[in-house]
Amino acid sequence: MKKLKKYSQALLYTFGLFLFFSVCIDLSFEINYISINSGDDYKKLKDSTVAIVLGAAVYGNKPSPVLNDRLKSALILYKKRKVKKILLSGDNGTRSYNELKPMLNYMLKNKVKKEDIFVDNSGFRTLDTLLRAKYIFQINDAIIVTQRFHQPRAAFIAEKIGIQVACYESDSGEYKDETKNRFREFFARNLAWIDMNLMSDIKYTGRLYPITGDGTETWKLKDIPLE
Repeated sequence: MKKLKKYSQALLYTFGLFLFFSVCIDLSFEINYISINSGDDYKKLKDSTVAIVLGAAVYGNKPSPVLNDRLKSALILYKKRKVKKILLSGDNGTRSYNELKPMLNYMLKNKVKKEDIFVDNSGFRTLDTLLRAKYIFQINDAIIVTQRFHQPRAAFIAEKIGIQVACYESDSGEYKDETKNRFREFFARNLAWIDMNLMSDIKYTGRLYPITGDGTETWKLKDIPLE
């Protein structure tokens, strides 16, 4: 009985430490990364090479409200000549689910030049997107287009891998899954911190598609991480 009590106390203590450090990591993201050139006024942003649009849910061929707002915001940056290129990154892992097709169609319908649109079919996580942006697309500076709750993690990863980054808020109001998204983001931030600080260097290899080139070459991009 005493052993069980000690075991329970040790388990509770361990869980308490884990929760404490998790909260500290989450708060550090808020304090250090929430305002990296972020805002809803594009005029405040420095001109950059590319707007990176991070994928989100789609319903068939229709972008979710979250993704639709990201696409709208990226289009503003492009039309106002704050960026020269657009990188669309999302999940294209199965035949039944494709985030990239609606994203690409949106840009084409809104008269973005074909050669200025780059597509990354392997953006399964924010980490994947930004690592591939660095190593496959040779991006050194970018404006990340996403909602405010997501910005700190994206900015943290970009800074860690050497991309000069600013963020542009794409929030148009409250979303249906606001609480759920914030809850998921708490754990995603902790995972990102572990990836960037405790794991060995992750690099992507494969054919290079420099962001200064013709984006249409990437529309069927199937490169995968080799290490």
